[in-house]
Amino acid sequence: MSRSVMTRNGQAFLARLDEEEKVIKAKADTYNKLLQTDDNRLTDDIRSDINAAIGEVNLLLKGKLKQFRGLCQANVSKSTTPAGEPTPLDSDLEGFWDITYPLIDKVKVKFSKLDARKAKQWAPMEDEYDPNDVNNRPRIIDDRLKQLQPHQNKSKVSSSKPANDDLKKLIQERRKAAANAANQNDDVEIFVGPK
Repeated sequence: MSRSVMTRNGQAFLARLDEEEKVIKAKADTYNKLLQTDDNRLTDDIRSDINAAIGEVNLLLKGKLKQFRGLCQANVSKSTTPAGEPTPLDSDLEGFWDITYPLIDKVKVKFSKLDARKAKQWAPMEDEYDPNDVNNRPRIIDDRLKQLQPHQNKSKVSSSKPANDDLKKLIQERRKAAANAANQNDDVEIFVGPK
């Protein structure tokens, strides 16, 4: 199966990078301004989601996208990278873009979910979580975890109290018996073996 692949050079990637950065920066700025308002519909969870999306944009801009921009500029100027590595080839840029673009797309998806919630006056969405995103799964407590959690049910506490009382009585009786046995054996005999 063959497919034709159009190889892009550093100039093409710089143009694409500029477009993508412009889009995610605009979204981040819009939502940052929204956070500055006193909208009481913005619950702590919504504010947290907005801050997470803005934070991801900032990390991308200062991390992967900045690094990719440096590679593209080195490709265009046919010089070594700022880290002193050889000039990146067009195929190197393609590979780096294939790794980087899903991160941009993920941020765009987060903003589109925020847009959908905003359009519905911040009402929760039906399918708001991605089951493949371990950071965004609902917490499911199975029976094993329920057993480890402290019980708030008073009936269980009261039913276990007589058992605890019985255990305490048993321990006290054994201690008394051991003390009586020690007092009865005041005579100490010492056995010495033959020499």
